[in-house]
Amino acid sequence: MKFLLTIWLLLLATVSWSQTGCFQAIQDGQVVDVICANKPVFFRDCAPPDPNTVIFYYPGPEKFSIQTNVLTGEQPTEYKTPGTYIVTQIINKKDGGLTQFFEKTYTVKAADTTPEFTATACANNAVSMTITDDTYDSYTINFGDGTSQAAQPKATVTHNYTTSGTFTITVSGTFTGSTCSATSTKQITTLPPFKLPYLQNLAITQQGTAGEVWLDIRDLQPGYLYIIERWQDPRTNFQKIDTIRNVTQNSISHTLRNVNTAEGVWYLVRITDECSSVTGISNSNIISSIALEVAPGNEQASLKWQAFPGASQYEIYRNNTRITTLNSNTFTFTDEDLSCGQTYTYFIKGVGPDGSTSTSAAQSIRATSTVIPNAPYVLASFNLNNQVELSINLPQNKLAQKIDIQRSINGAAYQNLASVTQPQYTDAIPSLNPICYRATFTDPCNNTSPVSNIACPIILTAKRDGEGSVQLSWTPYTGFPGGVWQYTVEVLDAGGALLTSYAATGTTYTDRVLSNEVQLLRYRIKASSNQGTEVTYSNIEQIEQDLQLYIPSAFTPNGDGLNDVLEIKGRFIQTYTLKVYNSLGNVVFQSDGNTNWDGTYQGKQLPAGAYAYEVTVKTNFGTTKRRTGTVTLLR
Repeated sequence: MKFLLTIWLLLLATVSWSQTGCFQAIQDGQVVDVICANKPVFFRDCAPPDPNTVIFYYPGPEKFSIQTNVLTGEQPTEYKTPGTYIVTQIINKKDGGLTQFFEKTYTVKAADTTPEFTATACANNAVSMTITDDTYDSYTINFGDGTSQAAQPKATVTHNYTTSGTFTITVSGTFTGSTCSATSTKQITTLPPFKLPYLQNLAITQQGTAGEVWLDIRDLQPGYLYIIERWQDPRTNFQKIDTIRNVTQNSISHTLRNVNTAEGVWYLVRITDECSSVTGISNSNIISSIALEVAPGNEQASLKWQAFPGASQYEIYRNNTRITTLNSNTFTFTDEDLSCGQTYTYFIKGVGPDGSTSTSAAQSIRATSTVIPNAPYVLASFNLNNQVELSINLPQNKLAQKIDIQRSINGAAYQNLASVTQPQYTDAIPSLNPICYRATFTDPCNNTSPVSNIACPIILTAKRDGEGSVQLSWTPYTGFPGGVWQYTVEVLDAGGALLTSYAATGTTYTDRVLSNEVQLLRYRIKASSNQGTEVTYSNIEQIEQDLQLYIPSAFTPNGDGLNDVLEIKGRFIQTYTLKVYNSLGNVVFQSDGNTNWDGTYQGKQLPAGAYAYEVTVKTNFGTTKRRTGTVTLLR
């Protein structure tokens, strides 16, 4: 055929003839102006039939040339690549007639692109749809409820269903003058009836022109949008400042950043949807933010806050503890009796009649003062190591950056002892002489107190008398505001635990009932205040009781059960050893205290007579004592 066409072309002449070119593209049995890619298409002559002509088609894309292949008659072809194609109709006249060319431009488009769209459920059974692409010339939306609607590319369409439920939406895209089309589907479930959101809590987390607000929002519904609005200027309405989307739970915490929190303003949350179909009352309760200012004064803090109406009361918090509650018409408060140098942090909580709350940002101040503090109170007492422990009690709510302690020994002038920052001090005194203390303190505002009371701890002395009693005497305690109510004599064991005690009158006591169990007697005096709330102790004095050793002068080992052995007895004995010697100085008996002598040596009875002994004792106190003498063996 190409050969035939080529021959005809060589015979072209300038003579014209009356054939007029007319052809159409046929796809899917229809005449089309736009050709779908990857689908069969052929071209059909639309001029009156002429048996003396032969028609060919060149499918493009470029203009026809005699070196290219052509389609014969209605031979089908497929276009693989979208684009613009110049289709040429070639009409050859038989028997050496002329050849005519007719051109027509077609657009080939891809028909396999799925239309893209979004569908969002709205209130009142509405749905908002947006065609998000422009691939096709036009679109048809089937809403799944028996209704359809045409739409243009990038168009947004709102549709209202007559009932609630889940529907399948189908979007079809088509090209004008073409049989090409494609579809895509989505399911949409209508939203439940809306309910009003509830603003439970509002808190200013950062106060300033670029501050932060924290919101606790309740009663939310997935699928709806929530607009946060604020009102500050009486000349305007509430202004939108943020939108919360993609809600998945019924309560959330939300933070607003870079908002002006330097003044108290109203906040609310408004419910809406993508279709703006929420009608009627749609906002939450209204809460006013609180802008707080705190200024330090002379041992006080002045609080002032600004807020719009809405709270039924205001709670004042200092260092996270509520200190008072004020009515809704009060916007100032003075916190008095603060401690100089201490940092105090305040915040205000407004409580609404519905239980909602608004909390200000926390504000901190450091208290100042020019007031001279009252004198401290000093308590002096000995510990178990005979050191004086001082407790410097500051006036209530006062702090000290320095405490100066002075000491007087034996009535001499007071001398500086120490400067400390803590209200306890231990003085390892060099000797047990009468001693007294006093102190002052300087607060963090550099105000120095007057001198404290004078505190003189009890000095105890103890000695044995010739009758075996212990004589105790002590200096009176000086320092209790109301004086001493009671002195008590205490006897302690080696670990400091109380063994016994006796009430005493005056500043002397004689202990005539000494312990038979404890060799080392440890005495101290306890003084109780008239109020009964304070005690102080003296130094500890130790008295060692004499070792008591009982050795018989004779024994009779005759088996009658009376004085059959030489046995060592006594008090305050921890261990002892016993050696017995005969008249020649030989050891005839030796014991570590576990056995007694029965008058034998190496299993044989020794003759009656006098025998020397040596006893070495280790007392309960740890000292070693040695006794010697003679014992008579009787038979």
